[in-house]
Amino acid sequence: MSLNDKQELFALNVAAGINQTEACVNAGYSRNGAAAAACRLMKNQAVLARIEELKKQQNRLNKNINKIVNNDVNTDVNPVKSVSPPNDDPLQFLVMVMNDDNWPHKLRIDAAKTLMPYKHGRIGETGKKEAARDVAIEKSRAGGLSARLEQKGLKQVK
Repeated sequence: MSLNDKQELFALNVAAGINQTEACVNAGYSRNGAAAAACRLMKNQAVLARIEELKKQQNRLNKNINKIVNNDVNTDVNPVKSVSPPNDDPLQFLVMVMNDDNWPHKLRIDAAKTLMPYKHGRIGETGKKEAARDVAIEKSRAGGLSARLEQKGLKQVK
């Protein structure tokens, strides 16, 4: 049985050493029901198998890294790809994650969402003064002297 995106993220977080409740929240489950969801997921055999698989992969990777660090293995045979942010720039790192097919699809989408405000301007709400001016203009379209005076900030004398 294959895992859905939330279950996969939960397994990745647990295998990385994050506690189960936080792993659920990080995977997209509600904070209110995270503890119950974590308990339920830890009873799911497919999720448990995926966590074990990820831990084994992590152990193999750690052994390979230790061999490379200790110069026991020729570094040309098994180069290790660096995933640190280029030039310590978070935006470049997010762009790299978004464009790299090796990252999980969910994380690539999250990186794209995070980059959106930096690449495309957000249409924000207007301030109080602009909103009041817009209301006054709408009133003036209905006609009448009081609406035009109100738009200019003047009071009508009776």
